[in-house]
Amino acid sequence: MFSTTHQIPSILIVDDSTAILKLLHEATKDMGEVFFATNGSDAILIAQDKKPDLVLLDIEMPDMNGYEVFKKIKTIPGLEEVPILFVTGHDDQGHELKTLELGGVDYIQKPINISITRARVKNQLTLIEQKARIQKHAHEMALLVNSLPAFVAYWDAQDNNIFCNDAVGQWFGIPAENMIGKHASEILPPIAWEKVKNLIHLAPNGEEQSVDITCRVGDVKRFGQVKIVPHTEGTLENGYLMLINDITSRKQAEQTLIDEKERIRITLNSIGDAVIATDTDGNVTFLNPIAENMTGWCLGKAIGEPIENVMPLVDADSGEAMRNPIRVALEEERIVGMALNCALGKSMKSAIAVEDSAAPIRNHDGQITGAIIVFHDVSEARAMAIKMTHLAQHDSLTNLPNRLLLRDRALQSIKQHATSNQKLAMVMVDLDDFKSVNELVGHDVGDMVLQQVAYELQKELKLEGNLFRPGGDEFLILLSNLSSSIQVTRFIQKLMAIFQSKWEARGQHFKITISVGVSVYPEDSRDLDELYRHSEAALFSAKDSGKNQYKFYNQGLEKKLQLKQELESSLKTTSGRKSFEIYYQPKVNVHSKNMIGVEALVRWRNASGELIPPGEFISLSEESGLIIPLGEYVLTEACRQAVAWKESGHELILAVNVSIIQFEDSKFLSMLKRVLEDSKISPHMLELELTESVLAKDIEYARKLIEEIRLLGVKIALDDFGTGYSSLSYINGFPLDVLKIDQSFVRNMLRSKTDQTIIAAIIQMANGLNLKLVAEGVETQEHADELEKMGCEIMQGYFFSRPVTADTITSTLEESKSIFKDMLSSIEP
Repeated sequence: MFSTTHQIPSILIVDDSTAILKLLHEATKDMGEVFFATNGSDAILIAQDKKPDLVLLDIEMPDMNGYEVFKKIKTIPGLEEVPILFVTGHDDQGHELKTLELGGVDYIQKPINISITRARVKNQLTLIEQKARIQKHAHEMALLVNSLPAFVAYWDAQDNNIFCNDAVGQWFGIPAENMIGKHASEILPPIAWEKVKNLIHLAPNGEEQSVDITCRVGDVKRFGQVKIVPHTEGTLENGYLMLINDITSRKQAEQTLIDEKERIRITLNSIGDAVIATDTDGNVTFLNPIAENMTGWCLGKAIGEPIENVMPLVDADSGEAMRNPIRVALEEERIVGMALNCALGKSMKSAIAVEDSAAPIRNHDGQITGAIIVFHDVSEARAMAIKMTHLAQHDSLTNLPNRLLLRDRALQSIKQHATSNQKLAMVMVDLDDFKSVNELVGHDVGDMVLQQVAYELQKELKLEGNLFRPGGDEFLILLSNLSSSIQVTRFIQKLMAIFQSKWEARGQHFKITISVGVSVYPEDSRDLDELYRHSEAALFSAKDSGKNQYKFYNQGLEKKLQLKQELESSLKTTSGRKSFEIYYQPKVNVHSKNMIGVEALVRWRNASGELIPPGEFISLSEESGLIIPLGEYVLTEACRQAVAWKESGHELILAVNVSIIQFEDSKFLSMLKRVLEDSKISPHMLELELTESVLAKDIEYARKLIEEIRLLGVKIALDDFGTGYSSLSYINGFPLDVLKIDQSFVRNMLRSKTDQTIIAAIIQMANGLNLKLVAEGVETQEHADELEKMGCEIMQGYFFSRPVTADTITSTLEESKSIFKDMLSSIEP
């Protein structure tokens, strides 16, 4: 209240008389904190330190008089306004007048009267408290005014500025301190001043009005609403208060609304759809140009007309009048779509197909104020939809129903046959080796042949919509209402007879045979999926049996097909590939009694957890081409395992089988390089095992590819030697590293002199060609002993170990004494 650092007032008493000091202290001790000084110098120091709220100052003092001390105190920062009461023993008016002229607020006459002194001091403290309160209120009021989001200014009667709260000049670019004294016409923009000047003249009449003005400071444009409050009473100078509220956001919103309305108007007039709006009674309030063209009504004549007059609707099928969706939208207060067969017009003859929807229009309170309907001409679209439906359901080359329509018709047939004693047959037809026709004469001629086949089948068999072309060189036929399978057989004989003659296209003549697979409902199929799958399995069987024949479905075909599908599914995903487990069969050097390598062998565990033998799934993977991703997976995982063994201190030669399908793949070499790089395996640790059939199919291609593989540092082994196309004339020309004696010779060598002689010849040939030798299928001690005597040191077979997991190989390698050394300790060196 008094000082920013004191809770109660502080009083400084200055007098060189101890007696006077005591009296003054007695008079003031309960009014605040009291400090004393007995000379002028001490008084100045105490004033600088304590910043008193009131000073009682003696005039007559030895070092400097009270007038000098007064002047010194008034120069101290913060004490410029401190009230000072002079204490004097002079009773003449000259001293009294001088103290008041100097700035003293009052004086105390000696001798000291305590009551009078208390009264004078109390009056000053009260004035100090009131002044502080007034200053506080003034500060708060100024803070409030300056914090208002509006422009507040006071002007005198001559329009000169007295006060303004725009400290930084955001409204007119002139800060408040520079605005004082300026005429309003110098502050406000000319147009704004003209508006405000008129408003000022109206204000004294008590008419509360406002005007909107625009002002710009730099790139910032503001809109303001000006109000004038006149002032002619009280202590303030006559004039007026000017209040300017910022209405920029409102103006921008209004402008945005105007722009949006214009944009909507242009949009509605520019879009390709017709738009009609109505009131709550369904009377037209708006049409855009497209609606005018489609209805034949112009906007001026249509306004106020019922929607049915302007937009009559009929059923495109029956021609009956239809209720306009506008009515439903208004009654049910929801969006309503037009019927699919809706047409605009009074009769079917002149009507055009239309579609779209109607919706109620609501105001900001959610109340419905009308409705709007948006529609467009769909005559061409409906015609196109019919055409597209046909194209979607028919083969573009032959115009036969495709797989989509096949499914629909087959389901209908199955539903019909489910409640009858008749049978339904699905006959799947595939043109044998049609790929070679395309390769020989080109796809254009091939397509002409397919068109001829489709035409002849329709003409000769009279299938009446039951002939389908799912794709490629495959056709499918549905035979309904059969009483026996003999009818199917007779039909197929007639079908195959069509292909006895040659086909001709662009002067080319072709002989085409077909393979046919048949499945019958409900004899061997319960539903459409089984019917299709079983006919496909029968077709595969016909092709596997030599083609140009037909087969009926049996359960063996189904099992093979299911296995193939499951195999394909397993190879498609990373998680599926984990169902393929890699086993390793050791290769042993019987002299050193050490494991020197392993052969990687893949096993497949199907979804049921059953381990499928390689003989069942390897051939399937080769037939379908799945051997390529499967082979890459096995090679990759085996190489990673070989690197892991090497890092643990056991370097083994890794043998991996390569099928003829893999070997003929154009990307095989690049795949091999990628696996070598990714797995970080040393190339000399990898040995690829090829069969003689791989080499014999294309000798030059095989020789070139093997040379490129060996340039990488990878070894080549010839597997199952002696059982295939063995010919020393070309074997000698291949850059091989290893020969593997086929297990069929090893298995019978103890009972057959012929097999023993063949083995001896192979060993001699390998030594002559400087090739390493491995004997497969070693199952007994006697076999191992005999092979060792004949000069074969490296062997593999059940006698040493069956194919085992990588963990088992790792455990064996880590044992201090190899299991194989223990097993071979009885073999004579």
